[in-house]
Formats: sequence, structure tokens, C-alpha cells
Amino acid sequence: MDFEDDLTGMLLESVHELDPPVAAMVAEGGRAGRQRRRIRRGLQTAGAAAMVAALVTVGAVVTQRGGSSQSTAASAVSASPSPPAGTAPAATPTAGASASAAASPSTGAAAAAEPATADLSWQAMLKILHDQLPPGGQLAKLNTFAVKFNTGPQRRYVELQYNDGAGPSTVMLDVSDAPPPTMPGKPGAPVPLTCANWMGGTDEGHDRKPGYEHPTCQERQLPDGTKVFSYITGTDGYGLYDEAVKVSRPDGTQVSITAANATLDQVAAGPGITVTRDKPPVGLPGWEAIALSPQWQMKIPQSLADAGVAYARTVTRLPCPQGSKPADCVID
Repeated sequence: MDFEDDLTGMLLESVHELDPPVAAMVAEGGRAGRQRRRIRRGLQTAGAAAMVAALVTVGAVVTQRGGSSQSTAASAVSASPSPPAGTAPAATPTAGASASAAASPSTGAAAAAEPATADLSWQAMLKILHDQLPPGGQLAKLNTFAVKFNTGPQRRYVELQYNDGAGPSTVMLDVSDAPPPTMPGKPGAPVPLTCANWMGGTDEGHDRKPGYEHPTCQERQLPDGTKVFSYITGTDGYGLYDEAVKVSRPDGTQVSITAANATLDQVAAGPGITVTRDKPPVGLPGWEAIALSPQWQMKIPQSLADAGVAYARTVTRLPCPQGSKPADCVID
């Protein structure tokens, strides 16, 4: 009996010590759900099944305390769209974004000449992004909760707000060298990244304002084999729509950028969406120029990593979601 009593006590104690991050799971589920609404019918059967698989991964990984998850929204952004009849050809990058990138001393040729010995960090991603944006804008309200739960060994993620003076916009940036998702039941068969699978050009229950951009999808392959997919979605029920770009390089690096005409608020319930402007900032050609920058690498020069740490101190952060543990928002 003594042994059984001791064993029972040990089991009860171990159960009491279990402390799953329930609040974190709820908050992340709500945030990911709002992001999924931004993709709106972006995939047909194959892509939708892949997104469900990603959701299962999120649920399994987030339950591990302190672990990281793969964001369904960012995975869905990697699925590409198909142009409606009469879609204009891909636009060329804006001079503002290109000139800004070329003028950056810390992320330009000097840094590129150094050996890439440091891992890409969220701080360095902020620095690279900042240096390539048009002058005069501000990066702020970094979502540390989203960064922590969407960063992994083969993936770096940043989510924050960018304001060019016309209203803040939530921007999601994803850099990865993970293998592309595969077709359900067909290991090794990548999900096609083509506009033919896109159904994101439909407005959902919201009157389109005169200043809103019309849905479009563009895809092309560059001479070096880089694939570029860019699109503008229809509006959701709140009037939100996105400009999105995904770049897939021959070396396996993938860069995704999504910018909205709204902010994705950090709450666990409710719509969590505030439409702030008619058009997302920068414009689709500008985001393409940024996504095509060769500075997006999983290995970077140490000087760039250091510059990123210094710059990240100047970017404000959103508070940790109510009910979450402070550890759920620690990313430094």
C-alpha cells in the first residue's frame, strides 16, 4: 500500500505541475484565424488540404511549452493566385523602394562582402526591411507573441505595423529555406505555386470603396530561375484586403511579404481588424522590389546581425496578449 500511495501521490503532483499555455494557445488561435480570413478562398482542394495540415501542426506544436509553431496564414500566403481576364502584366518595382535599398550602407555591398557567419534574426529582418522601405515611414508595434510562435529552425517571421503617414498597416514578413508543402497523400509532390489555384479575387460582404485596388494576380519567372507571385486580394467582411508577394529562389530560399489596408489587432476574441486606409502602403511593385532583395538569406554577416540588434531597440512593441504569460512574448 505504501508503494501505491507514493505512486498515486507522484502522479497527482505531476498532473498539478502540468501548466499548458492555454491563454497563449487561445490568443494564437484567434490571431491565426484572423490571418486566415485574409487569405479568403486562396486555395482550391489541394491547397486547402495543405493549410489544414499546417493547422494540425500549429495545434501540436503550440501545446509544447516554449515551442514554436508554423503560422497557417504565412503558409497560406505561399499559395499563389490566377489572374482574372484582362489582368495587367506584372508591374516593375518602384524607384523609391529600389533606391532606398541601394542606399543602405549596413545592408548593401559592404555587408555583402563579409562572410555570412550569423543566423538571420528577427532583429536583422527589421533592419533589412527598414533600409529598403521608402523614406519617411515608421515601423512600430512589433508583435512579439506572433514572432515567437511563428519562428522555427528553418523559418524567420516578423509581424508589425508600418505607417507611411497615411495610416498604419499590419505587415507580415516570412523568410524560410524549408521545403515547400507537398500534395496530400503524395509525399515529394509540391503544391503548385501558380495563379491557377487562386480564388482570392472575390469581395466578401463588403462594399468596395472607390479608392480600393481591384483584385489581381501576377506570376513570372526571372532569368535566374526565381519565381515571383504577387497578388491583391478581394475584401473580407470588414473591408480588409492585402497586397502580397512571394519569391521562391532556386537556392530554396522563400520570401513572403503581406501588407494590409488595416491593422490586425492583438486580441483573443472579436474581429480584431481595423481598416485604416484605402490602399496598403508601398504598393505591389514596391513590395516586389523588397522581396527580391538578395539580402534575405538564412545566413548573414555578423555586422548586419549587430546592426539589427541596435535598430530593433528603436521599434516599439505591442503588449503581451491579456492572459498570456510574459515568457510567451520573450524573443530577445
